[in-house]
Amino acid sequence: AQIETQGYFIEYKQGPFGTMQIRKDASAQIAALAATEATHAPVPYPRQILVDSDHTHGGADTAGVWGGDPTSYLRMVHDRTVKALVAAWKAMRPATLTYGVAHAGVENETNEYPPSVNDDPLLTNQFSNDARNQVMDDEIRVLQARSPRTGKVLDTYVNYSSHPTVLGSDNTLVTGDYVGRLNDKIQKAYGGFGMDQVGTLGRTQPARDGCTNPKLKGAAASLCALDGYAARVMVKIRYAVRHAQPVRGPATVGMSSYLIQDVIDSPVLVGLEYAGSLAGVPGARALGYPWFTGNLLSTTTFSGHIGDILISGGPGEMYPQIVAEVRRDVPGMQGYMNIGTAGDFLGYFVAPLSAYPEPIRRSMFSGNPPLNGDPSCSAAGISIGCPDPVGNDNFFFNVSPTMGMRITCSLLRGAADTRGKPTETYWLKYSTCHLFANDLLSAPGDDTKFASQPDMSKQDPHM
Repeated sequence: AQIETQGYFIEYKQGPFGTMQIRKDASAQIAALAATEATHAPVPYPRQILVDSDHTHGGADTAGVWGGDPTSYLRMVHDRTVKALVAAWKAMRPATLTYGVAHAGVENETNEYPPSVNDDPLLTNQFSNDARNQVMDDEIRVLQARSPRTGKVLDTYVNYSSHPTVLGSDNTLVTGDYVGRLNDKIQKAYGGFGMDQVGTLGRTQPARDGCTNPKLKGAAASLCALDGYAARVMVKIRYAVRHAQPVRGPATVGMSSYLIQDVIDSPVLVGLEYAGSLAGVPGARALGYPWFTGNLLSTTTFSGHIGDILISGGPGEMYPQIVAEVRRDVPGMQGYMNIGTAGDFLGYFVAPLSAYPEPIRRSMFSGNPPLNGDPSCSAAGISIGCPDPVGNDNFFFNVSPTMGMRITCSLLRGAADTRGKPTETYWLKYSTCHLFANDLLSAPGDDTKFASQPDMSKQDPHM
């Protein structure tokens, strides 16, 4: 499931409304239905259910950074997401699957793709001027299910890495950004159910072109801009569908979540969680064991497969280097789907350590990297850029310098598990994983075994 909001937490201070409770309640309701119905559909455990947010910057403030949402709204999101998951389970049926990929294109890139495929780049790289941050997750991946009997399209699922920030801060209306409009276009194009789920979001922005109709204003102009970008993505989706091939591998699916723990060193995020309410930015993520105790933070990753297609999910905006490492260390798969802000929302994850210098500099200074920065601002003859506090938020909203690598290792562990291989098969290929061996002590699904948050609204009816 995907929630159209900037970020949705694993647990909430206000009560049992986070992704963890959604997964638990959906699993319980499905189990109750299965006990009373004649069905061969598998009943998922909570660890086999993935819920993310689409990271629209025009959604409700479920992260609690701009004042937060009332408990009644969080309860509604919980209830509707559970309902959607149960409905999806009830609608399960046999299907044939095809998988296709299109190149999204990155502005100013030079590569081997022919002009016919690369004539409309959809992405921009925030740090395109930095040699250590050139890797991009620029595939548009399409999985389509058809009825074996009629050939009718049942579902079209798209996995695409672009920030849902087609609209800027001048928009004050609630929106799912281009993702919501794209879902409608997918369904109209193919029938059945259509869904675009966001992938890696770190430093990956849409190549916006705005509304091409100057006569439109306000909300009409915003919808025009969203529809325009979604239409450009649809061109690539159609290419992927036309060139799709049957899904290879055994006719099996699998998914599991994994508990990981890291020491958080971000004063911004710690301050939001422990004292943000004093400044009107309450930081809605739950405190207490295991999710946030002192400076020890716990969260979750996801790994799964559909045939020979690998699925990797991380709890925030992963830098493309993370999924590129998974792809490099787990060779031979037909496809590699990457789901961002999965299960939790913890800001940016940068990896490896060599990728950090430019995000740090750009969070404080403007312009190109040294030696090519603004000559009006220099130190010891080197142009480092002019002061620009919070000109970029990638470093300030980064929980720790090691979390990105820890997530990489957890995804490599999960890839081995989902393929039925010894746990350390791919984990050992990434030289830094030995630093995070403590995560191997947790069994798959351990993140789902903690007690639910108490409903604080029962103690304070004004929440």
